[in-house]
Amino acid sequence: MDKRTILCEKNSRSQKQARLEDHGHSAWLYLTKPDSPVVVADCWIYNRIKAPLESEISKFKTSSPPAVAGYAHPHAEFTPLQSDIFELKWSPDGRSVALLINGIPFGFIPPGAPRGYSKHLTKSGPWGHKWDEKLYNILFKESGWSESIPGFF
Repeated sequence: MDKRTILCEKNSRSQKQARLEDHGHSAWLYLTKPDSPVVVADCWIYNRIKAPLESEISKFKTSSPPAVAGYAHPHAEFTPLQSDIFELKWSPDGRSVALLINGIPFGFIPPGAPRGYSKHLTKSGPWGHKWDEKLYNILFKESGWSESIPGFF
């Protein structure tokens, strides 16, 4: 299966673009520089196939490979349905973006981080960071929002 863009949106405040791409074997969320197509951060969202073994990852000739067993949650294999609703949720300043499927957050990219946080990761590593509910709530909820998050600004 060829790469397919499922969702693409530019934030009017930050001028950054976010897009969700399905690579046939996995799906990734990307965030660009302001007013540029250059990707500065990514977030692995899910695999479309069973998580391969780490020794098999070289057969995926892509910079966006599926997460391997040991990093991907056993339920990380996901095949979207026609009825699934994909949406982007931006932080108030437009520097962070989250991907929601049917209203449920699956992953997000915080400001200044090259890799995002995914609900389907069992541990942090090459595919990004394990989900951080506290950081998600700080970034995407109106209450508790702060322009100063230690380690990100």
